[in-house]
Amino acid sequence: MATEQPTRKVVKEFCDAGWLPGRGDGSHTKWRCPASIHSFTLPDGHKKISPGVYRNAQKALEACRCASKDT
Repeated sequence: MATEQPTRKVVKEFCDAGWLPGRGDGSHTKWRCPASIHSFTLPDGHKKISPGVYRNAQKALEACRCASKDT
């Protein structure tokens, strides 16, 4: 079961996976994978990320294998 996570930790996971921050709107930032195929909107203007959003973020990171492909 996912638990509430600090925003800094989640942002670091996206950066470590090679995702790039894109357009921001208020307290949300749209992240995109290195190949710009996948994207995820993260509410990074808050101190904590809820368990449901964290679970969806993990699914988005796992679904994208763009950073691990050698091209």
